Amino acid sequence: MNVEWLHSFIAAANQKSFSKAAQANNLSQPALSKHIQNLKNNLGVELFHRTSMGIELTAAGERFNKRITPVIAELAAIRQELQQFSQSNPIAIGGLPSLATYYLPPKLNQMDKPLTLMIQNTSNELLQSLQKGRLDAVFVDAKYVGESMWSTELFTEPYYVVFNFNHRFKSRQTVDLSELSKEPLIVHQAPCDTRKDIVKQINTLGYQPNIVSEVNFGDFIFGAVTAGMGITIVPELMAKNIRHLHLCALPIENFGKMRTIALVARNKELGLNLSQLITKHH
Repeated sequence: MNVEWLHSFIAAANQKSFSKAAQANNLSQPALSKHIQNLKNNLGVELFHRTSMGIELTAAGERFNKRITPVIAELAAIRQELQQFSQSNPIAIGGLPSLATYYLPPKLNQMDKPLTLMIQNTSNELLQSLQKGRLDAVFVDAKYVGESMWSTELFTEPYYVVFNFNHRFKSRQTVDLSELSKEPLIVHQAPCDTRKDIVKQINTLGYQPNIVSEVNFGDFIFGAVTAGMGITIVPELMAKNIRHLHLCALPIENFGKMRTIALVARNKELGLNLSQLITKHH
């Protein structure tokens, strides 16, 4: 039994006219008449009979109207309650450290709905949290996203080398990845998506990265570079946000694939809403 049929029935019972009921429900009269016919066939009884003044409920229609009206009112109350719950219940968002620090805050600040933000170090961890229902949507490296998940790509960015002002690269415009293979390299502790990409790309050139230090996530890595402990390689998003530090950043040639960031959501409706919000303020 379709709820639309019930709304059409109640409107017709109240208006005592199919045409007025159709107008009240923003329907065409044939559409409303079809709803009434479908309901009649479903119940197996006549609900209305025509009079010189319009339409009247039959005895069966009177009884049905009396029973169904409070049901419809209860459905409306349930719908309103769920909408209020949805508006007050925070959306749980997850993101990689670089995205949660530099990319997401100004965009999610535009939302008129409460949310929580969880930071996890790898895309796989975030996707597992999404699949287990701990998160509603995540912002991750697209290459880790499975085909069964709803997702959309947001942007693609290259990798940059970051070094202090005293480094020999200071006067350069770009740096080739092969030149970085022997440089003392500072990376985040495993597991880490960016660390994995760095090692893979340097290995592709036939070299082993010269990792001299591993640090926790956050700006600690830039502090180590500033102190002259070595260089680091980070996505463009992070490299563009070091202006307040005494550091330089250059794009890397021959790095291979760039990093593509994707939004993955537990359902298409939420994903599309978040995607529209994010791209609107990109």
